[in-house]
Amino acid sequence: MAAGASKRALVLLPFILATAVAVAPPSGEPHPARAEVLISAGHEGRPESCHFFSHRPCNLGTPGEREATPIVADEATRALRAAGIDVLRLPADYGGRFEVRAAIFIHFDGAVPACSTGASIGYPAGDGEAARAWRQLYAPLFPFRFMPDNFTESLSHYYGFRTVEPNPTTLVLELGELTCPVQHLWLKTRYKWLGDVVAHFVSERLGKGNVPLPPAPKSSRS
Repeated sequence: MAAGASKRALVLLPFILATAVAVAPPSGEPHPARAEVLISAGHEGRPESCHFFSHRPCNLGTPGEREATPIVADEATRALRAAGIDVLRLPADYGGRFEVRAAIFIHFDGAVPACSTGASIGYPAGDGEAARAWRQLYAPLFPFRFMPDNFTESLSHYYGFRTVEPNPTTLVLELGELTCPVQHLWLKTRYKWLGDVVAHFVSERLGKGNVPLPPAPKSSRS
């Protein structure tokens, strides 16, 4: 993790932990906090945040992922907020439970052997329609392999699903495989563009904001 990203996570984490945990009503059941959209950057803030959540493994992600996911998440957040959509932007680890219309968890994959995966989607039971909509949008833009939905346990039972109330759009978006050199080369020049694609998708799902689909960057492999 870059030094700047680490310092940013250390500054944000106490605030997030203090504000994200819902206030308990007299019944003792926590009220979920509300926003229109939750966007989480996979592995952001780790390893510093891991000791707050010792009940789960401290997964640092594939090399380069902790630096890449915040760029995508920040750009998606910026575009959605500019369109008047309320976004709760969170790192990998946070407390509380949330009531949102869409929850997007940004990730990149890593694989051994390299280049054996690509883009993929994870979602809880009942969100298959949202996954189909994302695949329909992203597959024509991503010129590499697209894996089956929920093809790993970590996708189908992603820990973040437990932090949001059921909604029609709760997705883990693995945007490509960073351990594959040709995919990494394609991805690393497009992180902000990917954020704009995610923002467009969320805007379409909500029927709000009219965030446009950004034009694809020009490259040798489009």
